[in-house]
Amino acid sequence: MLVLSLAACGEEQKAIDAIGGQDGPEVTATATPAPEATPEPTPEPTPEPTAEPAEEPAPEDDLKTTAESFIGAAVEELIAAIGEPQSSDYAPSCLGPGEDGNLYYEGFVVYTYREDGTETVEYVE
Repeated sequence: MLVLSLAACGEEQKAIDAIGGQDGPEVTATATPAPEATPEPTPEPTPEPTAEPAEEPAPEDDLKTTAESFIGAAVEELIAAIGEPQSSDYAPSCLGPGEDGNLYYEGFVVYTYREDGTETVEYVE
């Protein structure tokens, strides 16, 4: 039994010596090379934001723009271009001996002045 215990102790001392114990050889640590740095991935370029498509003007906006182009022209020319108004009304004008007219279209009003059988487009709102 004594022999076995000495043999076991001898193995233990060899293990201590192998890892740098008191009487064993000096163990030098070898540096493990650092892993190579992996380059950062190049970010994908951000695409330019696309412009929202322009909103189509409403049909009444087109008619209103057309009506505005007839300011100063005869009402007959306006009606030939954009059609008859939905309704209209006239009242004595405070600016002259004629009448002020309101021609109501969907989404806008055409103001006119009528005197001596001639009616002209004055303003569009």
